Amino acid sequence: MEKKSFILGMITAFCECVAAGCKDLALSPPLSREDYGMVAEDATRLIEKHGLMAYHERNEDLAAEERFEWIVITRDQDTLAAYTALRNLGYSPAKSLKPFEKVLSYQPAKAVKVKYDAYRELFPIGL
Repeated sequence: MEKKSFILGMITAFCECVAAGCKDLALSPPLSREDYGMVAEDATRLIEKHGLMAYHERNEDLAAEERFEWIVITRDQDTLAAYTALRNLGYSPAKSLKPFEKVLSYQPAKAVKVKYDAYRELFPIGL
């Protein structure tokens, strides 16, 4: 599978889950600068098509050779504000997801069958 298609497929799945209410916020897969540049325009268009918000973040919390970028996907400004408030306190999802559990939590009661489920099974909690 072409890399761009794979990345956009994962972003689509995350969008479906956030739009359906399974999650309040999702992070795209970690992307190199080159990968982000390759998908940024299409990803933003895709996220907006789902009625969601995109926030680009360049992760500077790791050593230079480990840094990456991602796209934060959410439905509303309040959730994005909660995420950025944690980031401003110095927490980093690249180091630990624990402080972000509330905004990233999967809500089984609101679950719908979406493509996201296949990806979620590939990456068990804690990996």
